Amino acid sequence: MPIRPPEGPVYPPFKRRIPERLFYAVPALMWLLLAIRHCSLTLPSAANPALDAGGLWGESKSQGLNLFGPTGQQFLPPFTTIDCHPGTDRLLAAEAALAACAMAFPVVGKPDRGYQGWGVRLLNSTADLADYLSRQPDGARVMLQALIDMPGEAGIFYIRRPDAETGRIVSMAFVYPPHVIGDGRHSVAQLVVADPILRANAAIYRERCPEAWDAILAPDEFHCLTNARSARLGAVYRDAMDQVTPELEAVIDQISREIPDFYFGRFDIRFRSVAELQEGRGFRIVELNGAGAEMLHIWAGGGTLWNAWRALSRQYRALFAIGAAMRRRGHRPVGLIGMMRLQRQQERLRRTYPPSS
Repeated sequence: MPIRPPEGPVYPPFKRRIPERLFYAVPALMWLLLAIRHCSLTLPSAANPALDAGGLWGESKSQGLNLFGPTGQQFLPPFTTIDCHPGTDRLLAAEAALAACAMAFPVVGKPDRGYQGWGVRLLNSTADLADYLSRQPDGARVMLQALIDMPGEAGIFYIRRPDAETGRIVSMAFVYPPHVIGDGRHSVAQLVVADPILRANAAIYRERCPEAWDAILAPDEFHCLTNARSARLGAVYRDAMDQVTPELEAVIDQISREIPDFYFGRFDIRFRSVAELQEGRGFRIVELNGAGAEMLHIWAGGGTLWNAWRALSRQYRALFAIGAAMRRRGHRPVGLIGMMRLQRQQERLRRTYPPSS
C-alpha cells in the first residue's frame, strides 16, 4: 500500500495554469544559450559516456542497471529483458527468462526505451504477461522487473564533477501515486473529472480499476488510481531534501562512482521507511535516468514557477559543464542528426506502447 501524501498543496499552482509546452519555453531558451556558449546543442550527450547519448534521449533502462558495480547490485531488484523479434514466441522466451532469474508474479513490465511512465504495467499472471507482450511492436525490447512492494518512492538526483572524488545529492523528492480522497458524496469518476490534472488521464485510471470507478468513497478515504507514477499521470511530489543524510549521500555516491563514467542523473527508488532510507539501507533502485532526467522537487506542491525555472537553470548549467569536461577528455557528443534519430525512434515506439496501469 503506497504511503499517503501529507496534507498541503498537491500540485504547484503553475502546473494548473500553464500548459506544459509554455512552461518549457523558458528552459528551452536556457538550453539554447548554453549551447551557443559551449558551441554544441547536444553537448550533454557526452556527460555520461557509458550510456547511450549520455541518457539524454532514448536511452535503454536495462543498459544503465547493467552497469552497476557490486555496491549498487545489492540495491537492485531482479530484472530481465525480452526482445520482441518477429516470428518468435514471446511468451515462451519471457517465461524462460523469468525462470532463469527466479522471478515470480507479480512483475512490472516496462519498455526498455521509454519515459514518463509510458507503457508501464503491473503484470499479475501469465495471461497478463502474454497480453502485454502481444501489444509490443516488432523489434521492441521489454524489461521485466520484480515488483518492489515497498510503500515509499523517491527520486534522488546526483551530480559529480569529473575532477571531483565525491559527488552530491542535489535534489530528493518523495513521489506519491495519482489518487483521489473521498468525500462521501462523489464517485471516483466524479472526483477524477473534477481535478484538471487527473482528468486528462481518466481513461487510464478507469481501465486500471473499473470495478471502483463508480464507487462512492467514504469521507477522507484514500484511493490510488494507478501503480505507474509520473508527472504525466498525475503523480504528487514533495521536496525531501531536508531528509537527506550523510549516510544516504555516502551510499548513493558509492553506487554512482562504481558506475563507469557516470556523473549526472536520477535514481528512482522504493523504500520501506524514511528512517531506513536516511540510514542508507532498506531501499531498492528501480531505474537509473541519465542526462535527460529532471529534478522532481520542481513539481512539489506549493512550488513556484520562478523556483522551478531557477532549479532547471542550475541543472542545465551543471550538465553542460560536465559535458564540456568529458569532451575535453575525448568523448564526443552525439551529433544533432543522431539525436533527432533517437528522438524519432523513441516517439515512434511510444505511440505503440500499451496504456500504463
